[in-house]
Amino acid sequence: MLSAYRSWLESELKLLGNASHHAYSFGQANMAKRALEHLDETIGDRVPVLLERADVSAVLTELELQAQRGALAPALAALREALVAERA
Repeated sequence: MLSAYRSWLESELKLLGNASHHAYSFGQANMAKRALEHLDETIGDRVPVLLERADVSAVLTELELQAQRGALAPALAALREALVAERA
């Protein structure tokens, strides 16, 4: 999804760059460029994973059960914390 968004922003930037003689197009091109820069800065070296809200609840339930049994690996504990923070 994010790669599709990035591709769309790049295509908009190219399209607007071709029409840069219009003040409106110039402003829109600058906004698209800033959006790309912000997206790259925000994502960094992260890997976005898109989950349905119902799936997040199911995954958290399973991770909580494993944590209660003391069988939660550190990587899964970090995932649980990230999912809890995202839900908040």
